[in-house]
Amino acid sequence: MAFPLALPCPAASLFHDPNGTAFADLAIDGHRETWPIRSRQFRHWRRRYYEETGSAAGAQTITSAVDLLEARAQFDAPERPVHIRVAEHDGCTYLDLADKDWRAVQIGPDGWQVVTAPPVRFRRAAGMLPLPIPQGGGSIEALAALLNLSTPDEFVLVVAWLLAALQQGGPYPLLVIAGEQGSAKTVLTKILRALIDPNAAPTRAPPREERDLMIAANNGHILAFDNLSGLPAWLSDALCWLASGGSFAVRQLYTDCDEVLFQAARPAILNGVEDVVCRSDLADRAIFLALEPIADMGCGDCLAFALNARRAWLISRCGQPPVKRHFGRLVPFCVPMMPIVGLQSKVSLRPTPWPLLCGSDHGPAQHMGRKGLGSSACACRRRRRGAGQNRRMAK
Repeated sequence: MAFPLALPCPAASLFHDPNGTAFADLAIDGHRETWPIRSRQFRHWRRRYYEETGSAAGAQTITSAVDLLEARAQFDAPERPVHIRVAEHDGCTYLDLADKDWRAVQIGPDGWQVVTAPPVRFRRAAGMLPLPIPQGGGSIEALAALLNLSTPDEFVLVVAWLLAALQQGGPYPLLVIAGEQGSAKTVLTKILRALIDPNAAPTRAPPREERDLMIAANNGHILAFDNLSGLPAWLSDALCWLASGGSFAVRQLYTDCDEVLFQAARPAILNGVEDVVCRSDLADRAIFLALEPIADMGCGDCLAFALNARRAWLISRCGQPPVKRHFGRLVPFCVPMMPIVGLQSKVSLRPTPWPLLCGSDHGPAQHMGRKGLGSSACACRRRRRGAGQNRRMAK
């Protein structure tokens, strides 16, 4: 009985990833979906079996069919990488919109377009939310009105981080947001993640162990940790190798010698009141933002920002046109930013494109008519380190 159920799945639609997990491309409602063969979503075949035969498949029939398809995918089908949210192929970047039609945005040297069947494969993790269809026109600087940033230089740093987060594979800069209570740190974190990788749980508490960190990285493109009061040494080290790409192995359940490997490179956001980044290796991989309390603004400015921030968060959850415009401005803006340029100084993350802001003729600083920020991040770090030393001396 397994043969009628497995037959409608052609061999060309089966493949396995580098870890050996079997996948299948399913044609559903006129579009292509990619699911692991051992996933709950793959049980869509039960509905198709019912439509074709008029009867329900038994448990043994389904088990036999899944075993057959998994064997075909692992031994007779090609190997293909499977990505989450962002992928690269033939010089183009693909951003998964995570909508019901499984569309993606193709970003290349000649521009961008929405494609229905990208050449790369994406998978859908729990909690992923769809991105709106991007719209051209406008300016990326319109986003600044929704963010509580003290200087234009800090907005350039934010745009540079967004551009880096749109790359696949890393290395990535770590965005560290610090500020007093009431400085809209969480709002900034949620808005930035919603622009690229919206999720039902946009911010999280810090993980308890490396295994939890790697599982989170395996199921999302951007990691956002909210309201941190400190970083233990193991988490600081783990964030370092996660920024540049790291691996983690744990014993597979119900086995004595088999391992499960997690490998990922992900952009991350940390925010907190205190100076949570204290170790130099993590500081060298970070972009620092120091937010001012909203209460320090004038009354009119404070009210305007509060309304804009609230509106930005609500529309980012609902996918209304204003977010479409901001997302649409980010996508075409990153087209000329794709080439990787050199650095003016020696840092740990040489291959990453985020130092485009450091005085390059093609970087976002020049694109928006502003000076390069090669020394701005260092100056911000010096100010925050000086403040930390002053507090320790006062104690």
